[in-house]
Amino acid sequence: MISSMTGFGSSTLENDKISLSVQIKSVNGRFLETRFRMPREYSALENEMKKTITAVIQRGTVEISINRVLKGDAAAVSVEPNIPLAKGWMKAAQALAKDLKLEMPKNVEPLMRVNDIIQITERGELPSWEKENLIRSLQEALSLCLAEKKREGQAQYKIFADILDELVLFVDGVKKRKSKIDGELKTKLQERLKLLDASIEVDPQRLAQEVIFLLEKGDIAEEITRAETHLKAYRDVLNENTSVGKKLEFYTQELHREINTMGSKTQSLDVTLDIIQAKTLVERLREQVQNVE
Repeated sequence: MISSMTGFGSSTLENDKISLSVQIKSVNGRFLETRFRMPREYSALENEMKKTITAVIQRGTVEISINRVLKGDAAAVSVEPNIPLAKGWMKAAQALAKDLKLEMPKNVEPLMRVNDIIQITERGELPSWEKENLIRSLQEALSLCLAEKKREGQAQYKIFADILDELVLFVDGVKKRKSKIDGELKTKLQERLKLLDASIEVDPQRLAQEVIFLLEKGDIAEEITRAETHLKAYRDVLNENTSVGKKLEFYTQELHREINTMGSKTQSLDVTLDIIQAKTLVERLREQVQNVE
């Protein structure tokens, strides 16, 4: 069953250590592309998360947004004074005050405004419990996204099936009218031959060859056969359990080619009108394929 490239899934995890939310949004794209928006602390896990996603999504643009708020001891950071900097600043300030005959500040407030006088060091390596929570939340959001992609795919499948049914009717109709089309072509050739000047001598054998050539030129039997083959293959691909978007693009293009060739060969008004409708159906297929993974 086909899967849509459009899907969304989100997961929220809350405990005494962390508040974590993961959102995955998948949209149309010719190839697979993953885009992450997350805290820099998770950068080291980007490749691992990407592998998890690409194992189940083969096509489209996938946007992953991650937000986290640490709680209690989990949010603890190291806050330390830069003693060498503070001593150097004080020594310089004392020399300046002495030289300018100014009074030195009697509290630490001016010192606190010095850049980098207080050093804040965040946690080092990501703890295992946070990594486990992140991966679990990612998998949950991914699972929901995949479920929505499949639901969208089921709706698309029905649209594809309806369009293919109409195209089958079109091909069957042209196939049944083929003998009539050939007859019309022969009649037109005969009428044109009658218009030839009777005084012009025409080699009967050469004339027969030209008639056969023109009949073959207007014959659409091969296009009908190929169109039938492509329609059958189209249905088979729709029922595959893999990424089929590119295959469907190929068969859509082939159907368009065969129908277009029928239109250029036939001189039957009825068939020409049907071909215009068939081209519209193929264009609808093309639109739907753009959102198939």
